[in-house]
Amino acid sequence: MKIITFFLISIISVISQNAQTYVNYAEGKSIKTTTKKKNLQKLNDGNLSTGSVRINPKRKVYTVSMDLTAEFKIGGVHLYMDAKGILPIRDFALQYTLGKEWVDIPEAVIIDNFSSRKAIVFNQPISMSAIRIVTSNPVTFGLVEWQVWGENVPAIPYQVEEKVPEPFVAKKHWICVNQVGYNLGASKGFTVPTAKTDLPFSIIEKSSEKEVYKGKLKDRKGYFSDFNPKDSKGKEYVIQLEGDGLGKATSYPFEIGEHLLQKMAYQPSVDFFNDARSIMGTHPSAYGGTAWRDGTYYTHEVPSMVMLYLSNPKVFDKMPVTMSWEKEKTKITSKDFKHIKDYKDDDPMFEAKGYYTDLPRLKCNNTPDLIQSIRFGVGWNLMNPYSADPSGDPLGKQLHPQTIEQFAYFLYGYPAYKKYIGKEFYNQVLDSTVKWWGKSGLFKVITKIGNPKGRHAPGHSIMPNLLMYEVAKRENLANAETYLKAAQDQTQWMLDNVDWNNPKFTKGQRMSEHKTIQGLAHFQYYYPELAPKGLQQKLVDWAEKAVSLSHNMWDFRKFDEENYTLPGYNEAGNIIAFPACGLSVALTLEDGELKDRLVELAYAHYDNFMGRNPQNASSINHPDLGFEGVDVAWPFPDKRKDICARLEITRGSLSSLPGSEMYPFNPKGSPRHGEGWTAYNAGWNLTIAYLNLFEGVKSSKLLKQ
Repeated sequence: MKIITFFLISIISVISQNAQTYVNYAEGKSIKTTTKKKNLQKLNDGNLSTGSVRINPKRKVYTVSMDLTAEFKIGGVHLYMDAKGILPIRDFALQYTLGKEWVDIPEAVIIDNFSSRKAIVFNQPISMSAIRIVTSNPVTFGLVEWQVWGENVPAIPYQVEEKVPEPFVAKKHWICVNQVGYNLGASKGFTVPTAKTDLPFSIIEKSSEKEVYKGKLKDRKGYFSDFNPKDSKGKEYVIQLEGDGLGKATSYPFEIGEHLLQKMAYQPSVDFFNDARSIMGTHPSAYGGTAWRDGTYYTHEVPSMVMLYLSNPKVFDKMPVTMSWEKEKTKITSKDFKHIKDYKDDDPMFEAKGYYTDLPRLKCNNTPDLIQSIRFGVGWNLMNPYSADPSGDPLGKQLHPQTIEQFAYFLYGYPAYKKYIGKEFYNQVLDSTVKWWGKSGLFKVITKIGNPKGRHAPGHSIMPNLLMYEVAKRENLANAETYLKAAQDQTQWMLDNVDWNNPKFTKGQRMSEHKTIQGLAHFQYYYPELAPKGLQQKLVDWAEKAVSLSHNMWDFRKFDEENYTLPGYNEAGNIIAFPACGLSVALTLEDGELKDRLVELAYAHYDNFMGRNPQNASSINHPDLGFEGVDVAWPFPDKRKDICARLEITRGSLSSLPGSEMYPFNPKGSPRHGEGWTAYNAGWNLTIAYLNLFEGVKSSKLLKQ
């Protein structure tokens, strides 16, 4: 096992000790203006020398709005305005979203301003998910930088650079690899962003220092997919190269093994959802009020765990059982047990306590942890399927179809784990699912397309309806064809309305894109004779678009031609879920160049997740919490000590990855928000599952058996 190094975390921790209470939530967030403006990213890049954005409202109402991506308590703002030959904004107001309305912040209604640096501190922190500047300024003004502070607001200026930062200059070659390792028989690639020519490289067996492979870079990329040593178990390898004016460099060590990526991921993926359970996990709170702290109706926890289990039941059945239904029941029913009230948790003790007292007890004491977590999530929703997204969702509390969809995965997979879960519990879930399916709108064509938050991926109902089609046939329900018809109608709507050239249908759905792509691929792969005409070509078109956006040294599917990643958002969930998307589509493609390249990209995105990126770091903030083989943690942890859902205290938590600011190679670029989310780990689960299906650990016909 590798020694995990934490020097980057230590450095960042020391630097941020004094700044721990000051958090600028504007960093990297998406900004929009009434009229289209270029270079809006300059307004929150942390630098006063990169230029301003000039605006002329001409006395008409003009807005500059910022999507904070989630709901935070904001204590004030700092505004830096252009003073080069023009006046600052004279009269303006700050507004925030309250439900569906924009509301003035009384102390932020500014009249007769002549200051180019304006600090505005609210009387008390305000919870908001979006903020905007509203003005009818009569003349042109310029904005240079906009900071939005948490509950504590520093004195201005704070955390802004006055000069343009010097470009990054490498002292030695960066060899960016998957720090965990590579699978035997699979694509294996790495990137040397510092290379200027096609340098030769060597792979060295670390223990013996023996050269075992030679290759040559091409366009700063190296591949060794044909290197599949039969005696690799327990061995570590490094890549070495030199040239182009830089001395000899050695990569971080990595392993090569049979299904290595999955094997390294099984335990932390299970541990994460054990620990992230609301009330009963590592913290007695329920941020947001669903079964998982920071979970919500679209975060896909239960479906991802069902898929993970079905892809390799034997390995999860053999894992040590650390959860005890009996002990947890005793714990939560004790008069001494106290839950900690959290944001929008809506009295979670009803669901948590009811799971242990009102629903059938666990059938088997040695039930695997993964199955217990699945049952916990299903049971919570069975007690109360109504919920509200805590991050400023205008829909509010309701019976969301994406909540009810989760039951379909549980029901479909039940024969695989019925030895652990009794029929009485199963029947309750089946009856409730049948009752709520139509009520939640899952038989209808869903036309709502979500924003980059990831709430409403188009076509999210396709795969659940197909799973319910199989369940209905298995249970001899009278309306099995109704589920199939719903999937067909939804797919036809997708064929008629979805344009892969518009990223709002793909990477613009952030970590939820997998619902769109896997649903369509699932239909084509398992039901080609029942799928609407044109679906196969639609999947080919998606693959071709993904490939066309990946012609770069990272083998990285870009957001669009200009942006590497989704503007303003932490994109770790999309990147770790992309292999599941790519491999699910690859299963439907004919053998050939397109399929081969798509598969190569799928593995390259897993590599990106584990270090093959412009930061040469993994997506993980805390490798000490359950990860093997990770050399460098994500070096930009969340500055808050007590993060909203306490996911920093869970094992197996993912964090962040480079945004466009660091691509194609700028390690000094501003980092995106560094916080975990259950949606990211759900995407990881799906990728592990599809790696198993694609590599033959379990038959790829798994979901039609």
